[in-house]
Amino acid sequence: MKKKWLSIVTTTLLTTSLLAGCGSNSNNNAASQSPSQSTAPTESASPVAKDPVTIKFLGWEKPEVYQPAIDAFQAANSDIIVEYVPVVENDSNETIKKIDLMYATNDAFDVFTLNSAPTFAQRAANGMLEALDDYLTKEGVKYEDEYKAEQQKFESKRYSLPGKFGPWFILLNKDKLDAANLTVPTSWTWDEFRDYAKKLTSGDGATKTYGAHFHTWKDFFLLNLYSGSSDQGIMKDDGVNLNNDNPLMKKSLELRYEMEKTDKSATPYQDVITQKIPYRDQYFQGKGVMLPTGPWMVAEAGGTEKIPATFVSAFAPWPTNNKGDEIYSYGGADPLVISSKSAHKEESYRFIRFLSTEGMALTKQLSAWKKADIANEVDQIVSSTLSPDKIDKASLINTLSVTKLPVPPNTVSYAGDLETAYIAEAEKYMLGVSDVDTTLADIKTNLQKIIDANK
Repeated sequence: MKKKWLSIVTTTLLTTSLLAGCGSNSNNNAASQSPSQSTAPTESASPVAKDPVTIKFLGWEKPEVYQPAIDAFQAANSDIIVEYVPVVENDSNETIKKIDLMYATNDAFDVFTLNSAPTFAQRAANGMLEALDDYLTKEGVKYEDEYKAEQQKFESKRYSLPGKFGPWFILLNKDKLDAANLTVPTSWTWDEFRDYAKKLTSGDGATKTYGAHFHTWKDFFLLNLYSGSSDQGIMKDDGVNLNNDNPLMKKSLELRYEMEKTDKSATPYQDVITQKIPYRDQYFQGKGVMLPTGPWMVAEAGGTEKIPATFVSAFAPWPTNNKGDEIYSYGGADPLVISSKSAHKEESYRFIRFLSTEGMALTKQLSAWKKADIANEVDQIVSSTLSPDKIDKASLINTLSVTKLPVPPNTVSYAGDLETAYIAEAEKYMLGVSDVDTTLADIKTNLQKIIDANK
């Protein structure tokens, strides 16, 4: 694992963001409390310091997203002031690049959020993050008792708490389903998904409606893999070996190819890349009825100023590979982390403990806190959208309730390079340049070169 800081500043990452995130301890003596005391950290006021400590929190969300949580935390922790700075609003990748530069030039900040496993792995490997194990132990908190989504570790140490959380799911145009006399699935297989796509496809040419739409990200070449309880990615969970020999990788590639080429029920990949079709436009314009996607689309299903909601959106769990399988999906929680250079690490820990629990609900985002009320969180999110009536809450609550997420894999710091190479090989298959077996052979050869170069 290369440890040079320069690798972070210069590496370009491909990320898919996934979404959402136990209470912080409001007492300066929180570290010595018992586990039973630590689960309600904001109930007792913290001692007032003569000079309140200011911690700087960096992110990409607009200030109004986090301010309610910050206000609630400060009300119970008068010795801490939280200053939130949106580095580059609504652009997580650019925000993280700037945070890297700030860290490299010793620009003071304390808490920040990351957007993916690769971005976390790079920064943990380069010493940018503060390990949290001792803080949790002193507080008497067991992670697994507090959170329903495990966070990735680095060299067996924990460096993050879960921020905004959520599994991937299938977003569906319910009006189109109703017109085709199809019910919203509460559980289903990829074969049934494919059958739905056929029945929901209609028309021809420029006005054609496709039953499904897949985007250009690597996730849309890993569909069946994401249904597994382990080894969901390009590499196996061990972070050492490629996953190319997993039969679900081949099955994932073939599923997309056959739906586009044989069934003609999914938007052709060539059209997606040559016409640069935005997945949001394809879905909200009714040209793609079903969209595999992540939790950020929950709120967007209620419409935005740019793309209003004109039909009801429903949610179905990620399809399983076989009837009766447990429902697993890709997903997790954005890492909430503390800078290893922070001058206020104890105060920063207290803040992210609060934000990762009851604080996250105040941001109108899903949390990974086991004590969170899913129905209440959904109500908060839906009611804040432009068109709450365009979101089928019952199907969303079911999807969130039945979906499981696997333990995060060990992610290598060069995961972005592997993603780029994987997409390049998968693209050749989708465009008819190579067959599936040649594609898998090339994935093994070319991606292994990247792994070997980084040993």
